[in-house]
Amino acid sequence: MAGTKEMLDSIDKCPSINCLVLTSSMSAAAPVPEPKIKDETHWSDDEAQLKRGSIYGCLKTRQEKLCTEWAKGKTIRFCAICPTMVLGAPVEGSSGISTMGSLLRWLMPGGRSTAPNDSMSFIDVKDCAAHHVAALETNAHGRYFSLVESWHWNDILSTLKELYPEMQLDTQFKYEGSDIIVPTKFNLERMESLGVEVIGIKEILSNSVQYLRDSGLLK
Repeated sequence: MAGTKEMLDSIDKCPSINCLVLTSSMSAAAPVPEPKIKDETHWSDDEAQLKRGSIYGCLKTRQEKLCTEWAKGKTIRFCAICPTMVLGAPVEGSSGISTMGSLLRWLMPGGRSTAPNDSMSFIDVKDCAAHHVAALETNAHGRYFSLVESWHWNDILSTLKELYPEMQLDTQFKYEGSDIIVPTKFNLERMESLGVEVIGIKEILSNSVQYLRDSGLLK
């Protein structure tokens, strides 16, 4: 948080800066219990996140709250982009694969063999970047989600197995309990107002698996 405060203090001393676009996270928009339809008015409880050990979520929530409060009453235009899990090829020359490492671990032996009773949402890295650019170049202000939709892990693993047949799943990998959850629903009207046409989850996963193959990280 100290780094964020220093950045905001520096902006205060530089009147030529008229827009701040923050990369926040959907972890800052994860109230418990989850609403039937999630939108940008929903915030996480940072104290509860800290108590349950979600340090990343707590810090992202506090960071965005700090920036939001700082921007009140100022002429500077402030936008927060809240991405979900970002997948896609990293920038050429990058030394790491970031969240693509999670996808790689799911696909490798000993990774994901059964589906938890949960859902996850995704966004392609290029679409996430486009949301940031649109926030900077338009008259956008406030929070914007950056995601496609949410799938149950049954569907995520089924699709990954289709795209990467070598993936080792249990014979009965799908969760079939009577309490199976409904994937998170989102109101994406604000995000769509940025004018970015996002690609779907299957295409995101397909492109990502192909990148891991092409890079030699998967056979």
